[in-house]
Amino acid sequence: MATPETPTRPKPATWAPSQTGPCALCHAPTCKYGGPGASPTCPSCKAARQAQYGG
Repeated sequence: MATPETPTRPKPATWAPSQTGPCALCHAPTCKYGGPGASPTCPSCKAARQAQYGG
């Protein structure tokens, strides 16, 4: 008997506290400063913006 596959959760992002800032849209903590992946928006807001405007 096969067991159903458990969906994998995305790994939470981790960054230095000195690089933490609020998301420009929802104000959730996000990596805002320096390096790859830095953005003024959190990953969920960024995905929503990309879906809305394309890109």
